[in-house]
Amino acid sequence: MNNVNITRVAGWVAIAGSAFHLVATPFSRGSAWSEVFSLGWWNAVTLKPTPERLPVAEAFWLTPGSFAAPLLLFGALVVWSANQGHRVPAAFGWGLAAWGVVAVSLLPASPGWMFPLIGGLIVAGDRQCSGTRPKVSA
Repeated sequence: MNNVNITRVAGWVAIAGSAFHLVATPFSRGSAWSEVFSLGWWNAVTLKPTPERLPVAEAFWLTPGSFAAPLLLFGALVVWSANQGHRVPAAFGWGLAAWGVVAVSLLPASPGWMFPLIGGLIVAGDRQCSGTRPKVSA
């Protein structure tokens, strides 16, 4: 598998995982979202929820407040970059992998395992690409 394919796979894993999270999670918190829509959208979530408002806060942090939407956009950028033949720097992969390790060490039973996987694929793709980069002379 060449560097473009490895990098493209990383992007598609990010897109698929994020899309699933953004579509499936609201269904699992349907009653909380119904409450938000019936009581009013604006300022529906608080950073200090009462026990009865906790389901709404949880629904927020699992969907629009989660990192699923930014990860979806990042995945699309990675796929686009790979398709254009652009290098995705390993630093992005290392950062994503490190963040994932922290997340899954706090909550192992989560989809956070996606982050080290995506990060590792980006690092691997960049390592294979490093021998083919044009040299810049000063």
